[in-house]
Amino acid sequence: MGLMKARVFGGNMSILINGCPTEKICIQRNLNKGDSLAPFLFHLVAKGFGRLMRNAVSQSMFKGFDFGNQDLVVSHLQYADDTLCIGEASMENLWTLKS
Repeated sequence: MGLMKARVFGGNMSILINGCPTEKICIQRNLNKGDSLAPFLFHLVAKGFGRLMRNAVSQSMFKGFDFGNQDLVVSHLQYADDTLCIGEASMENLWTLKS
């Protein structure tokens, strides 16, 4: 967890080699698409976003696309590294997405 935090927020860290700490390493805020942590961080954010959207729909804060007779409401779609928000064109939905 410390490595991920340092990679995202920056800072200094030291690693242990054969039980001995090394000199401090300055880690800059830099996360590229090819970075090994990028898929993991995207997965964490996507899961959190999905839960927030489901909560917003269940609390009637966001009105998604209703599929009629099946009582199925779609508020967002996620595939690979893409997210699509689907909903009624209203100011309430925009404010919910912004918040």
